Amino acid sequence: MTKLPLEADPLPIRVDDESGGALRVGPTRVTVETVLGTFRSDVSAEEIIARYPTLSLADVYAVIAHYLRHRAEFDAYLDECDRLFEQRRAEALANGQAGWREELQARIAKRQGNDASVSH
Repeated sequence: MTKLPLEADPLPIRVDDESGGALRVGPTRVTVETVLGTFRSDVSAEEIIARYPTLSLADVYAVIAHYLRHRAEFDAYLDECDRLFEQRRAEALANGQAGWREELQARIAKRQGNDASVSH
């Protein structure tokens, strides 16, 4: 009979100290919040890797399995992440930073337009 590997692989979640402690999946920059938030929106593991191609299917399934085993703790963590995001968003709006993204996109579009006119 063939021997199968029956030992558990390490969990593919790491703490990224360079970004203030974000939880990343495997060697990628994709966060656990992104994977689990997408999964909680009824998106399959295969669809998640289609959206985030730097992820491996095995890592996504491992993160989902760990989430399902520790759902209450992860749901509390994800709720806290959502709360912090909304708090920071409200602070940015209150500080007049609401249109920063649109302003940045306009600058990029203008620069790309200038680059295109120079090359002709």
